[in-house]
Amino acid sequence: MDERVWREAAERFGTPLYVYGLEAVRERAAELRAALPASAGLLYSLKANPLPAVAAEVRAAGCRAEVSSAGELRAALEAGFAADGILYTGPGKSAAEIAGALECGVALFSCESATELRRLGRVAGAAGRRAGALLRLQPVGGPAAGLSMADGRQFGFDPADAVRACAAVPDAVSVRGCHVYLGSQISGVEALLEGFASAKRTVEHVCREAGLVPEIVDLGGGFPWPYATPGTGGGFQGLAEGLGELLGHWEFEGPAPEVWFESGRRPIAEAGSLLTTVVDVKVRPDGATTVVVDAGVNVLGGMTGLGRVLRPSTGFENLSAGTSRHDPDGPGGPEAAGTGGRGGPVLTAAVVGPLCTPLDRLAVRAEIADPRVGDLLRVPNVGAYGPTASLSAFLSRPPAVEAVYDGDRLVGAWQLAAGHVAAG
Repeated sequence: MDERVWREAAERFGTPLYVYGLEAVRERAAELRAALPASAGLLYSLKANPLPAVAAEVRAAGCRAEVSSAGELRAALEAGFAADGILYTGPGKSAAEIAGALECGVALFSCESATELRRLGRVAGAAGRRAGALLRLQPVGGPAAGLSMADGRQFGFDPADAVRACAAVPDAVSVRGCHVYLGSQISGVEALLEGFASAKRTVEHVCREAGLVPEIVDLGGGFPWPYATPGTGGGFQGLAEGLGELLGHWEFEGPAPEVWFESGRRPIAEAGSLLTTVVDVKVRPDGATTVVVDAGVNVLGGMTGLGRVLRPSTGFENLSAGTSRHDPDGPGGPEAAGTGGRGGPVLTAAVVGPLCTPLDRLAVRAEIADPRVGDLLRVPNVGAYGPTASLSAFLSRPPAVEAVYDGDRLVGAWQLAAGHVAAG
């Protein structure tokens, strides 16, 4: 995206501000699709970014939707996803949630336990409907992940429990296959293939023991991309070939299942930038510098999708360095001219937000070019798990505006508290 667009967006909407570029969504989604077998399905996980204008672009790239709340379901439907192609997931689906999803036309649920399987059957039966289920299985083994689902005991059946559940499926439920998700941020093609192979072995074991012939096997995702720091997620050379070999044979009776993968981060992370303004620069007696910005953990961080607390390694680009600037609160007030045209030194600084807590820290040692009050900073790679992984209600500050652009054309802008705030 052109730097000019970021500047103009900040002038129009203020900061903190998220800006998403749809051209990057198209490129990354197409790249991921091309790295998978042509017959495989790809689901977009709306937890990464449910903004309908962004999700619609992923849908246009050929993805189905995976949702885990009524709010995400509404966003998926608004983005144009067909209800009967949506997978509804999550370890604590209530009867009301299930009933609402069925009423909207959702036909497939990832079930996490025998209790949930019975609940699905009861609700579907009362509605006079038949629901499809994937048995979510706890992964056995697998590579290291940025956020491992193997450590989350709330997720899925133990394989032995899944086998027992297959002997007592409610009348209103059809078990259509299995679902395994190892974790996020699995680095490298070799590790991804190892993870999918581990997931496949777990599925094969359950299907053999239960006599289940699956129509669908969802092997999850884990496709990596940096979070809130510069860089890329690397390529996928050899992934399609490795998956072709892995999925060419299944250790159970019956035809090969349709295989699905899922990703929230990979298609959209690069598309998003957070723009934030420097509100103070403090130099301590020991020479340490602290930069205060108007985006705190209420806007970026909190959970982050990587852990409960933001890892303080956020990267910043100073879009104002080398331009004519002034400090509106400095000597001479707003009319005082800056020194302009200078690159200035790169400083190592702690970067904190404006919230009244010592936990509001975005970076411990960030390299920032010549930070000054009023400068516009950009945090890259936050299209995924930006607002959705932030402490948006903390200190009751207004949420950031989210502006969507296609090239230099504004598609629209939204704010969680206010809805649609600007059209293209």
